[in-house]
Amino acid sequence: MPAADRLTPERLSAAYERDGRRLLVWLTRRTYDAQLATDLVGETFARAFASRRRFAGGDDDALSAWLFGIARNTLHEALRQGAAERRAMQRLGVERVVLTDDELLRVEDLAELGTLKVALLSALDELSQEQRDAVRLRVERELGYDVIAQRLGISEQAARARVSRGLRLLATALDGHRPAEGTS
Repeated sequence: MPAADRLTPERLSAAYERDGRRLLVWLTRRTYDAQLATDLVGETFARAFASRRRFAGGDDDALSAWLFGIARNTLHEALRQGAAERRAMQRLGVERVVLTDDELLRVEDLAELGTLKVALLSALDELSQEQRDAVRLRVERELGYDVIAQRLGISEQAARARVSRGLRLLATALDGHRPAEGTS
C-alpha cells in the first residue's frame, strides 16, 4: 500500500477533525441520546485505530466511508446489546467522555432532535392503531414478536407484518426530515 494511503494516527486524527461532528449528528439522530452517540463516536474511532491496518487505502472520501461503516456496525451492535460496548476503548485506555448538560443540549440542537421528535410523533399518529400498538411494543418495550402477538391476540406472522409496515411508514415519513446543511 502506498504510504499516502496508509492510515496513520495523524491521518485518523485529521479524519476525526473532519468527520467527528458529522458522525456525532448521524449517531444522535439514530439513538436520540447525545451521551450514547458521543460514546459511539469514541468507540468508532477506537475501533478504527485498532483495525487501521485493515483500511484498504484511498482518499479522504474512502476513509470517511470506512469510518461511517464502522460507526454503522458499532451502532447496530450497541442497539442489539442494549448498551454501547466499550471493549476497544478500554483496551486502548481511552476514558469515556461524559457530557455536561449544556454539551448534551448542544449536541441535541446540532442533530435537531426537537424537530425530529415532533416529526416522529406526527408520523406515529398517522399509523393505524394496530400498527402503532405493534411498533410501540416492539420499539419502546423491546418485546419479541411472540409476546407482541400474544398481547395483541394475533399470530406472530401478523405481529411481524404490523411492525414491519409501521416502521416502513415511519421511515418514509421521516425520510424528508434532514439535518441542517453541513451537519450530516
